[in-house]
Amino acid sequence: MPPVLFFEPKVGRGFAFCPRSGGIFELMPDEYEVLVRKEPGEQYKAMLDEMRAYSGKRYTVADFVAHLTSLGILHDRLSFPATVEIELTKACNLRCTHCLVSAGGPLPNEVSTERWVSLLEELGKYAVRVVLTGGEPLIHLGFLDILTAAKRVGLSVKLLTNGTLVPERIDDLSGLLNPLTDEVQISLDGLRETHDAIRGAGNFDRAVSGIKALIGAGIPVSVAFTVLPQNRSDALPLYRQLARMGISSFRVAWGLPLGRQKTSVSYQSYLDLVATLREESQKLGIPVSGGDLGASLPVSPDSLYSCAAGTSQAFISSTGEVYPCLLLRYPEYMMGSIKDTNLLGIWRTGPWDRLKRHLSGTKCASCPLFGACRGGCPGEALLFSGTINAPAPSCRWNDGES
Repeated sequence: MPPVLFFEPKVGRGFAFCPRSGGIFELMPDEYEVLVRKEPGEQYKAMLDEMRAYSGKRYTVADFVAHLTSLGILHDRLSFPATVEIELTKACNLRCTHCLVSAGGPLPNEVSTERWVSLLEELGKYAVRVVLTGGEPLIHLGFLDILTAAKRVGLSVKLLTNGTLVPERIDDLSGLLNPLTDEVQISLDGLRETHDAIRGAGNFDRAVSGIKALIGAGIPVSVAFTVLPQNRSDALPLYRQLARMGISSFRVAWGLPLGRQKTSVSYQSYLDLVATLREESQKLGIPVSGGDLGASLPVSPDSLYSCAAGTSQAFISSTGEVYPCLLLRYPEYMMGSIKDTNLLGIWRTGPWDRLKRHLSGTKCASCPLFGACRGGCPGEALLFSGTINAPAPSCRWNDGES
């Protein structure tokens, strides 16, 4: 299949991810244009042959987007969002006790299927990846049209789902998703008894059936586990069970006291759990992610876009409002609405400068980890400190010791 492409005018370079070899490549403008147009000729064939013959470290689409995010941080935002997260609907078939967005029924003024499709046609001209979420995206009546549109324009797709409706949609998913560029992330929050206490009776078995259906169809499945006070002890046995099933990765998220969830474990307790799981992953071979620092970048603690939010990524609510990310879903960070204009116009004219963090007066300024941490998640900083201009609660440098 063809490379996944992105062009950044600020540096005058194109960037390509070759799914078959797993390589990431930097291209001169003329080389980028050759690949975009797919012109026949020896230059095009030689370039593709070189990409396919790459034998270095294998990357994923997520790694490619992370690379672009680093580029955006260094160059004052990307010219186009590389990733767009779309909350298709607030509707959900579950009522999870820890739901970040308190999903339930659809909102009365949600974006139409036709508008989502036209947005995806726009994104196909410049974006790399679309994340489809909710609520529960599979419950959306226009889901198939939306997924079809995303694949028709060449976008990589990441689908976030609770997994319970996957078996009945497996034919649609296996017919459209590409194992080299797409993935499904299913949430499991414990072994059967714990998961069902959080997400409702019978939903563990339904989610596991969804995982098995996807793996059987050759579609990569990552599992997301949110660490809560009530499920921490389930993480290791659940990981072992899922590793035997053949999942592609296990993502461990720190459960924040947001939405319906009012309590959380300490961040250190979360990091300790991640370390335990990573030790086990050395035996089982299934990658574990969570609590990771980013690439170390030569950035200043003042006036900094610190992460993907608003730098390489936009989040669109089910009613069309554009935010930097889910955690910064506050009125002061609402950048516009796709009901009023196209996303690129919002990306270029919205008040994104509000996301620049000023951390020079904090302990971040002298922290040896700052280049990789960059103050941590601004959404978490806002939640715990009331401002993005403070270190996030995930800070791991105390009293001058890393």
